[in-house]
Amino acid sequence: MSDAPHTPHPATTLLALLDSATESVLAEFRRELEESGYADIRPTHGCVFRFVREDGMRLTELAHLAGMTKQSVGELVDDLVDRGYVERTPDPEDRRAKLICLTDRGTEAQRVATGLLADIEKRWAKRFGAARVKELRKLLEEAASEEAPEAVPELAHAELAAVK
Repeated sequence: MSDAPHTPHPATTLLALLDSATESVLAEFRRELEESGYADIRPTHGCVFRFVREDGMRLTELAHLAGMTKQSVGELVDDLVDRGYVERTPDPEDRRAKLICLTDRGTEAQRVATGLLADIEKRWAKRFGAARVKELRKLLEEAASEEAPEAVPELAHAELAAVK
């Protein structure tokens, strides 16, 4: 740890700046998601919508990807089941296990949310410059794929596809 005079103020550390930018995007996203008719989706539901695949996934895998306990994710899944966004279906590979799958309503909500996030990114490109946002995305993808590859498995799949 450095006590040098050039040490940044805590509010300007990389983590604080990333957090502030994330909060800004999330506030805009929440507002637009509510306006799109999905006011009942809470920010905590994001861990399910972010990771659940089209063919479904087990709760243990979802919890692992989200970096949360199985119990915590289970409560969120229960809430989303009650709201009609996901359902539990028998796993064809192991009838004792259940898969968490999006319902039609959940698939539509995920599609809308993904579109809203893409729109926000486009607005950032207009506001801050397309090349700068593209470079920021590239840097964040590189950092995520190296530092937390399990959190963004899609990046690993994209890299494999690019190599082939």
